[in-house]
Amino acid sequence: MKASTRRNAKGTQQAVVYDMTSNLCVWSQAGVIKPTACMNAYDCLSCPLDRKLKQDIAGGRLKDGRVLAGWQVSKDLPHRSTEQKKCRHMLSGRVSVKYCVNDYDCEHCAYDRMIEEAGAAEPLSRVEQTLVSGFSLARNYYYHEGHTWARVEYGGRVRVGLDDFASRLFGPLDAFQLPGLGTTVAQGEPGFGMIRGDLAADGLSPLEGVVVAVNPKAEGKEPPPTDSPYDEGWLMVIEPVRMRGGLRNLFFEEEGLAWMEDEAARLTEMIAEDTGYRLAATGGRAVSDIYGQVPGLDWDKLRGSFLHT
Repeated sequence: MKASTRRNAKGTQQAVVYDMTSNLCVWSQAGVIKPTACMNAYDCLSCPLDRKLKQDIAGGRLKDGRVLAGWQVSKDLPHRSTEQKKCRHMLSGRVSVKYCVNDYDCEHCAYDRMIEEAGAAEPLSRVEQTLVSGFSLARNYYYHEGHTWARVEYGGRVRVGLDDFASRLFGPLDAFQLPGLGTTVAQGEPGFGMIRGDLAADGLSPLEGVVVAVNPKAEGKEPPPTDSPYDEGWLMVIEPVRMRGGLRNLFFEEEGLAWMEDEAARLTEMIAEDTGYRLAATGGRAVSDIYGQVPGLDWDKLRGSFLHT
């Protein structure tokens, strides 16, 4: 991954999970530990705190020696009455009512798998966006310098797409080339392809992980419209590896706004130098097909300068 002049603050400790009703750890909501914010995007299966608490409870102890009122400690997992054992999806606010009948063994729970699979396929609602120098940025999304975005979702999965800048710069595409399910993608390496006529470009994956879903519209003969890159235009969902560490390499909120201003200025300068044109805006927005509407632009130069491929 190429170095950038701006980066998100290294002190960020927890991923910002998009559109969650609660950010409190499910163990806190169950009354087992003091109020503690979730640090793993509700991906309990890979959470070190979850593993540690299960071990401590199985051994009849907690780190601070407190007694777990209401829990009957066994050598496996804690047991409560059915009325008290709320499913982690209920505790986090994902579903209104669901009680655990599987001793919190989420890894082997059919209901848990159903919820996770449904979340990957469900349509995205329109997101709040901020206009920066003619290009929009979605709130609470993370951005890679190659103009791809990452949206952290419930369960720790990450949805990925092309940002508004790249969508407008390269214009309407004829097709996307998406990786197959189970494919491993690396942060800052090509993760998908874009085709426009006889021209092609690669998009870089914003995070490392395994592809678990792709947008069926993006794989079809008519790619999703470039005017909705942050919702209908998503491309794939990945199960990330070292998510929190990877997010530190991305732009977020104020850093993203400053980065986009820099990118828009770079593009304006490049267009003026190469073609003599100025980047026009309509109603404050950049034109929807910059490459197609500005004569003299070089596709390969744009691809190398802004997609870094």
